[in-house]
Amino acid sequence: MKAQKIICWILLLIVLDQTIKIIINSFFLETQFDIIPSLFEFAPTFNDKHSWVNYLFYENFNVNMGLWFHIILFLFIGIIVSTFYGYCRNNIVENKKLLDATFIFFTAGFVCALIGNLIWEKGTLDFIYLKPLFVFDLKDLYINCCFIPLFLIYANKNREQIRTIKIKNVIDYIKEKLKITQKQK
Repeated sequence: MKAQKIICWILLLIVLDQTIKIIINSFFLETQFDIIPSLFEFAPTFNDKHSWVNYLFYENFNVNMGLWFHIILFLFIGIIVSTFYGYCRNNIVENKKLLDATFIFFTAGFVCALIGNLIWEKGTLDFIYLKPLFVFDLKDLYINCCFIPLFLIYANKNREQIRTIKIKNVIDYIKEKLKITQKQK
């Protein structure tokens, strides 16, 4: 896929997530109903714990890692995934559409997570309750139901080429990209 198309898909998924949240926050925040009885419920709630990992730590150990820890963690993961995507896109010739789809869902989920943590005052607005486990939103679907399975499929289809990847090659790739960026300035 061309970069413009990838960006359009990412923006579409982000706008979809945020539009639904704005509508729910404006009109349906106090609404609850079964979507699939005993399985899914529409139950809007603000998650001020920033991630389900932090929620588990808070519930079990009364430890809250806080907003800035999550922002730094999200940015670190974003840089690693983007770098790996760029390296694979330029060095593994097969299954580029699958890799692009993986990157689209990751980036949309990543940006939605940042928006949820930085823009929404009360935390991320989650609205689908998987009984009796947790409440989630589209961002979680993007990452957990799309990015992770697509990446696993991509990695399986390209396992021989991925096995040959060396950290040194990735570092050289990063250095090359940084040189190109500096030359353009």
